[in-house]
Amino acid sequence: MKNYRIYSYITLGFALFFFVISLFSTPYFVRHTIKSSLENDIAAGKQEASQMALLSGELLNKNVDKQFVIESIQKAIANTNNENVFLSVIDWSGKVVSYPDVTNIGISTSDSSNEVATMESLITPDELYEIITSKLLEGNQNIGSNIIYIKSIPNSDLIVATHINEKKIQEKIDRTRNQFNIAFLILGLLTLLFTLSIIRYLSSFYEKLLDQKTIKIEDSVLSLSKLNSSLDAYQKNLLELKKSQVQLPEEQTQETPVQNIEKSKQRLLTYVRNELVSIPTEDIAYIYVDNTITYVIRKDGKRSTTNDSLDQIFSSLDEQLFFRANRQIIVAIHAIETITKFGNSALKIQTDPESEVEIVIGKNKAASFKQWLDL
Repeated sequence: MKNYRIYSYITLGFALFFFVISLFSTPYFVRHTIKSSLENDIAAGKQEASQMALLSGELLNKNVDKQFVIESIQKAIANTNNENVFLSVIDWSGKVVSYPDVTNIGISTSDSSNEVATMESLITPDELYEIITSKLLEGNQNIGSNIIYIKSIPNSDLIVATHINEKKIQEKIDRTRNQFNIAFLILGLLTLLFTLSIIRYLSSFYEKLLDQKTIKIEDSVLSLSKLNSSLDAYQKNLLELKKSQVQLPEEQTQETPVQNIEKSKQRLLTYVRNELVSIPTEDIAYIYVDNTITYVIRKDGKRSTTNDSLDQIFSSLDEQLFFRANRQIIVAIHAIETITKFGNSALKIQTDPESEVEIVIGKNKAASFKQWLDL
């Protein structure tokens, strides 16, 4: 459910992003495309008008009948008003004498809505684009052609006019806008699909990693649970063993081998300031070294010092009751309260009373520690 929500947010975000991009960039791209097209159309129209004016002027200069020239032009431009750019011929009074649509012949350009360019001037693509788009924005229904260039025919009162077909240009603007919108839509969908695929792949990859870590954590928790359970069982067994030893006849206790007595001290000589204090080993919680001083911590939390090193002390203690956690500390079995995982393979011990230093068993000693607890 959470993944579907993420995918929904991503889809909504991409849709909003590409909508904003399309909203601001489409007009720019449409304007740039149409202006380039208009620039080509204007250049082509200017060239055609100049060539027709020059050719007609040469014919008139050769005393060819004016009406014949007009009829020839009419045949040449007939039905060309469906193209983006077409030509017509007007006289100096503004009357149309030749036009692709013969129904417009005889109409005065001053009576039409068309704008006439200045003599032999050339309207720019920017100006033409603004004229056409302004009509679209105003909802002007009177859309036809617009004179963008005129060229006089030598030796006559005739003028060749270049028209731009506004309706065709508007259709081209709409078509170009739709093409860009479709392009942005397709690009957005492809980008969205690609992004969702990448996110799905990454999420699956990290979910697998998370599952593996979860399994490792569960295994570690199970191992620590077994470790703490074994610790409790070991402490109970040790307590029962002590009780059974107390109940043994005095004769049997006297038969204990001397070697065991020598190996495991029953008491440890320590100092509290200048006072000598003998501590039973069963009262020791842990022993640690700090700044070359060896401290002995008892069950009740009281602290004393000793002149012996940890190596000397540990060699004289019962290894079933004490464990050398590291170079700095020796811990008693009955003082261990909990065992937790520390890092990748190390273990951390919490004692009662709480240790003044951190008790960490490195990964090299973790196996022997578990074996010490009879795991």
